[in-house]
Amino acid sequence: MKIKFLFPTSIGLSDGIITALILAAGGILNGGGIDLFISIKISFGSAFAGTFSYFIAQYAGLNEELHRTAKQLNLKSTNYLLKGKLGNEIFLESLSGSIIAAICGFFGALIPLLSSLVIRNNIIIPLVFSYVSLGILGLFISKTTSGRSSFWIAVMITIGIIVTIAGFYLKLIV
Repeated sequence: MKIKFLFPTSIGLSDGIITALILAAGGILNGGGIDLFISIKISFGSAFAGTFSYFIAQYAGLNEELHRTAKQLNLKSTNYLLKGKLGNEIFLESLSGSIIAAICGFFGALIPLLSSLVIRNNIIIPLVFSYVSLGILGLFISKTTSGRSSFWIAVMITIGIIVTIAGFYLKLIV
């Protein structure tokens, strides 16, 4: 089994940053800032949610591919495939991707939130740090998918801004 890094890394980082923005935007934009304890709690929450979501989606997607392939090969059942080596590989690939997504989700959320501790009550630093991080992630995605870098950077930053606005109005953490 070859471990794939691109998908779980990009999912983990983007999910971590976006989760941090929606949860913390109310506290950051109100000038109250986010303390270290809240930053770590948000990061763990993002990592847990992202891990389970990634595992379920990846495992289900790989199972669907196996079922589709079995149908195309006119096999009556995929049960023996799932119970054998392919089933184990699907599970391990989903599990390893989940671990990567968890780590990236944790640090994706933590790093922008910790930037708010550099200068307390400064709303600019964590927001700029988050948007720059999303822009860099967009650049990374564009390079690995042969997409237009300006498009991906703009999309990722726009998503960050939209999520910040939503987080500000939801005021989940004040």
